[in-house]
Amino acid sequence: MRFRLLLLILTLLLAVTPAMATEVLNLTTLPANTYGGYYVGPAGGNLNGVTPLWVTCNDFNHTTGIPSSFEVNISTLPSLTYARFGNDAAALDKYERAAWLMWQMPMNPTQIGPIQFAMWNLFYPGAPDPVGSNTWLVAANAVDVSAFNYSNIRVFTPTSGFASNQEFLGEVPEPASLALLGGGLLALGAFRRPRPWPWKRKTTA
Repeated sequence: MRFRLLLLILTLLLAVTPAMATEVLNLTTLPANTYGGYYVGPAGGNLNGVTPLWVTCNDFNHTTGIPSSFEVNISTLPSLTYARFGNDAAALDKYERAAWLMWQMPMNPTQIGPIQFAMWNLFYPGAPDPVGSNTWLVAANAVDVSAFNYSNIRVFTPTSGFASNQEFLGEVPEPASLALLGGGLLALGAFRRPRPWPWKRKTTA
């Protein structure tokens, strides 16, 4: 029993903690919304066929078909090692504000379209600016980005062989949360009283 618990914990840790190297992003589910003639909001998929992900595009000037699979390099904030716009002087500021906008989508489901266009305008000021998007862009630029934790944000940037695809932002579970979960499961296994197998149970007359 304890071995199976340990195996489950190791599987969880490996599945949801992507290495900062080349991986395969599989996009399988189109965003549920359209706005201004474009799909907007989170797209569903997985990383390497294992880790389920919802990712949001921050890159207006490229195109990604769904379903599709392509290699990506993964960056964290603040490193932005592989990020497409990482050489921009204000790159970290833009990615943090894009992350803040992404977080607003589930809290403002009727505003997903304007929020998406605000994200695109952070990196491409020439992107379309439909009704409502400038309001969110102004809001994002007014946010104190130092007040938030970006440790679980990942930037999924297509490798050179797949450079025509868009870049995406997404979240992964916090490693600390997984460690706590794993520790709890181990504790349960350690203190669980072993039961006799059915054929070893005592019977009474």
